[in-house]
Amino acid sequence: MKNALTLIACAALLSGCGDEPYPSLLPTDRILAEPVLPDHAPAATSPAAVDAEAEARAAALRRRADALRGPVIEPDALARMRPRD
Repeated sequence: MKNALTLIACAALLSGCGDEPYPSLLPTDRILAEPVLPDHAPAATSPAAVDAEAEARAAALRRRADALRGPVIEPDALARMRPRD
């Protein structure tokens, strides 16, 4: 039984080895070429614009993080939750 399963597994693996052509390879000049930005990304062509956008996003995230550092429970709600003496 074990040999039969091994034979079936080998047959299944070998069935994928047909007469398919070998995949075409890219020429080295295309592989080593400098990357080109797509047409829909014109703003990213300027490093200064990319840096300015990244700084603006970082500043917005810092402001958001500062806002989250405040108290989670408002003082009025906290006063209502504390037991009265």
